[in-house]
Amino acid sequence: MKYLPILILFLARAFAADAPPPEPAVIKMFQLKFTDSEQVRKLFSTYSYPMSTNRDFNVLTVTAPASFVAQVEAAVKQFDVAPVPPKNVELTVYLLDGADAPSPTPLPKELLEMEKQLIATSSYKAYHLADTQVIRTRPGQPADSSGVLPLLQVRFRSAWINTDEKGRIISFDGFRVQLKNLAITTDIDLRENQLVVIGKANPDGLLIAVAKVSE
Repeated sequence: MKYLPILILFLARAFAADAPPPEPAVIKMFQLKFTDSEQVRKLFSTYSYPMSTNRDFNVLTVTAPASFVAQVEAAVKQFDVAPVPPKNVELTVYLLDGADAPSPTPLPKELLEMEKQLIATSSYKAYHLADTQVIRTRPGQPADSSGVLPLLQVRFRSAWINTDEKGRIISFDGFRVQLKNLAITTDIDLRENQLVVIGKANPDGLLIAVAKVSE
């Protein structure tokens, strides 16, 4: 048994001779543009390699083998990217009244084609714009607005942007239009930039809505 320690020492030296030399450490600085350098450092907090940050200049300094530095560089490329500009949902609701003669004030140009279609299927010779509501909000957020007169009040619980093969669809949950003697409450889906008749406001009136996404 007295030879056992000598054998262990011999084997340890043999394995040490076959092992590759340790990878030398390098120092590299990363200047981040969009992401906090300290947050990137925390991603590697379980490693023992020295990593420091300068938050005044948003610089991350790494002292480690080149293979580890490459991992940090990959993380920087993944996370240090420009944020996606927030999208806004814009909903416009028009209140139109049928009339026997054109109004001195013409309709907005975006409604002219819709007016032609409405006249072709009704007994009216023109439509007048009684009120307009424009609401802008972020996806998932509620919105509420009242008309200036106020004839028309519009609100919804949340708006969501969906996409299919034809383009974007904007969905409104808890959508509600309130007039003096009328209320419409429903969930609606509007294809982007497409005018849609959503209900009758009175014997002579129509409610028309259009939605779009503004970047």
